[in-house]
Amino acid sequence: MTPAQKKKNTRQNLLESAAVLFTEKGYNNTSVAEICELAKANIASVNYHFRSKEELYREVLTYTHEQAEVLYPMASNDEKNVEEKLYRFILAFLKRIISTEMNGNFYQLVAKEMAEPIEASGTLINEIVAKKRETILQLIKELYGKPAEPQLFSQMTHSIVSQCLFLGLHQKGRQHHLKRKPLDLSDAESFAKHITKFCLAGIKHYPS
Repeated sequence: MTPAQKKKNTRQNLLESAAVLFTEKGYNNTSVAEICELAKANIASVNYHFRSKEELYREVLTYTHEQAEVLYPMASNDEKNVEEKLYRFILAFLKRIISTEMNGNFYQLVAKEMAEPIEASGTLINEIVAKKRETILQLIKELYGKPAEPQLFSQMTHSIVSQCLFLGLHQKGRQHHLKRKPLDLSDAESFAKHITKFCLAGIKHYPS
């Protein structure tokens, strides 16, 4: 292995290890020492490759989001109708939330930020989430087909997103309090169909 390859491998190991630990424990409860131990790297390597724990966290946010984009792409313009676009968007969204096939999970990191905001993320999360919000907002406007106040469209957007988030971000509570098994990818399709039908009925019959 060349020095350049070794350097690249160390950086990637740190990134993947940090993604796992930040997702499991949160930013504040994860130490640089733990990240380096999992990555089998020298403790000084975080500063060498990322300059700081804060910058490493921002890199993790970008990395975990890009993983999700590649593995579970959202609806594209190739879909024939807006109903199908909404279903594909929700299905991909659920897979991203539920999946355990990635190193870390962007949406679980977002959930932790919602409960306990972290200055280290800066505006990065808002920028990423805003793009997804705009996508689903445009689908809702097309489905509703009538002029409406921005607040109504915003509330419809939150209604759809919250149904998806609830299914994947409360796995421990679901298992402990409801005595139900954690969800996995095999559950995503049935829930996506249900949420889509439920939301379509609500949007199309919502009073003007």
